[in-house]
Amino acid sequence: MGKEKIIGALIFLFALLLLLYYTWGLVILQMFPDIGVGINTTFGEGSFLANLLNPSWGFLVILPIWLGVLLISIIAMWIGWTMITTPAPEPLEDFDFDEEKVAEDTPKE
Repeated sequence: MGKEKIIGALIFLFALLLLLYYTWGLVILQMFPDIGVGINTTFGEGSFLANLLNPSWGFLVILPIWLGVLLISIIAMWIGWTMITTPAPEPLEDFDFDEEKVAEDTPKE
């Protein structure tokens, strides 16, 4: 499997897990609030797993904002790193501009 296919599969899997998590937190737990109570009694209220499986509204609002800021920051850092590590372009002194001028001066039929 090529590198691009592996990256594509990871992106697909991450998007699928994110979709399932938000569907669970924003739709299923709101339609059936008794499920959330069962999670708290099973894993202990306030435990990490109970909080992960029964997230609050604040967490579900803050998480995508944080992910957006993270994504924009990573893209900006990548652009900055690319600008730092890319060598300067060759000067145009080696380019022969006379050839272009000769081509422009010839009459077109």
